[in-house]
Amino acid sequence: MGNDVSAIWEIFKITIPALIVFLTAYFLFRDMLENSQKQREFEFRIKNSRKVTPVRLQAYERLALLLERISPQSLLIRVPPHDLTAADFHQRLLFDIRQEFDHNLSQQIYVSPMLWEAIRGARENLISIINKSAEETEDQALALELSKLIIEKYIDEEDQIIVFAMNELKKEVSRLF
Repeated sequence: MGNDVSAIWEIFKITIPALIVFLTAYFLFRDMLENSQKQREFEFRIKNSRKVTPVRLQAYERLALLLERISPQSLLIRVPPHDLTAADFHQRLLFDIRQEFDHNLSQQIYVSPMLWEAIRGARENLISIINKSAEETEDQALALELSKLIIEKYIDEEDQIIVFAMNELKKEVSRLF
C-alpha cells in the first residue's frame, strides 16, 4: 500500500507541473493568436479605409445634393411652372423627387441607418406636403398657385425635416473627421 501511495505521489509530482506548463502555454498562445488576428484585422481596416473614405465622402456629398435638390425652394425653381396646370405640375414634382431619390438610392450603403431613415423621411414628408397642397388646389388651377401653397405649407412646418436630415448628415460627416 505504501508503494501505491508513493507511485501516485510521483505521478502527481510529474503531472501537476506538466499540466501547469501546458495551461500556461495554451493561454499564452491563444492570446498571442488573438492579438495577431486583431492586428491583421486592424491593418486590413486601415488599408481599406484609404479606399473607402473617399467613396463615403462622395456618398455624403451626393446625399447633401439630393436633400438640397428636393427642398421646396430648389425644386420649385428647377421645375418651372410655365403653362402647366396644378395637376400636371403636381405629377412633375413627384416625378422629379422620385427620380432624384432613385438616382441616389445606392448611397445608403455608405451611411448609417439612422441617417438614411432621416433622408427617406424628408422625401416622404415633402411628398406628403405636395400631395396635401395638390388636394387643396383645383386640378385646372395654375401651377403657380400650387407652388405657393407648397411653400406656405413647408414654411409653416415646425420641424422642417429636410433641414433636420441635412443636419444629421453634417453630424455624421463631422464624426468621421
